[in-house]
Amino acid sequence: MVLLALFAFIPVLVAGLGYAIVGEPYRPIFKRHRLPLPGAWPNVSIVHISDLHVRRDDLRLLRAQKAALKGLAPDLLCVTGDVCEKVQDIPLLVDLLNTVRPRLGTFIVLGNHEHNAHAPAHLREQHDRGWRRLLGLLLHPFSPRLRSDGDDEGHAMADALCAAGFTVLHNEGRRVQLDGDSLWIAGCDSAWAGHADMQAAMRGRRPNEACLALIHEPDLAFEAHEQGADLILAGHTHGGQVRFPLLGAPYTLRMDPRIAIAAGFQRIEAALLHITTGLGHTIPLRFGCPPEVVWLDCQPTVEPSELSLAA
Repeated sequence: MVLLALFAFIPVLVAGLGYAIVGEPYRPIFKRHRLPLPGAWPNVSIVHISDLHVRRDDLRLLRAQKAALKGLAPDLLCVTGDVCEKVQDIPLLVDLLNTVRPRLGTFIVLGNHEHNAHAPAHLREQHDRGWRRLLGLLLHPFSPRLRSDGDDEGHAMADALCAAGFTVLHNEGRRVQLDGDSLWIAGCDSAWAGHADMQAAMRGRRPNEACLALIHEPDLAFEAHEQGADLILAGHTHGGQVRFPLLGAPYTLRMDPRIAIAAGFQRIEAALLHITTGLGHTIPLRFGCPPEVVWLDCQPTVEPSELSLAA
């Protein structure tokens, strides 16, 4: 009986694996949330995307991403890192980002992939043990062969994006004006690459000015809050890419145990962190964790006690 049950389960397993490899990674979803934020905030709409991992050897993914972004016209487009692997693919990325028509501009921070920065030593040690090591060996053949050559190529990508009219924030901020109100956008470079400087990203911000922080690795969220950010947008985790009912995502890239989620929203004291599952992948495998485009309608509130999250 046990053997018969096992054989009966095999087709289900094969079908599920097939969907996880050729289906879900190429079927982005759209989410929209209303975020009540401190009273200093302007009314602003933000489209948050991350981890595009644009590569010319995966044009099917690129087509799916363009379809997911087509027709969107928020106030801001915010892209939180791992946008591309090689500088020669930047034209593909530019074409993709131009699918969105943000009223006040596109703001980008770099991730660890642009710098070809690997995981910190203690995280690598964790992944070299037990089931994580076995999983890494199984997935290694599917990893992309083309990667950035390092910081110089990462900076060349940023220069090409700036030349195309986008704003890349290397530990710096920009002020945008909306109907007489101002918003400081603080962009922090990759922590895994050793380039993060949140304090520099806040330089120029006015006292009590509304502040949006763009980071790649969610672990920077606590420092961003300490420096004055009200809303923090991050990527990097891909939501784990595989998420089981009740169990959640068994494999994520979080280092700080205070980060309680692989994707979604988390309160960081008075601030709000949003981690997106990302819009791309390096390894085409997703289950229960589809790629996503997230639209955030940010609205000011009168009292901090009124802050809540509404979908």
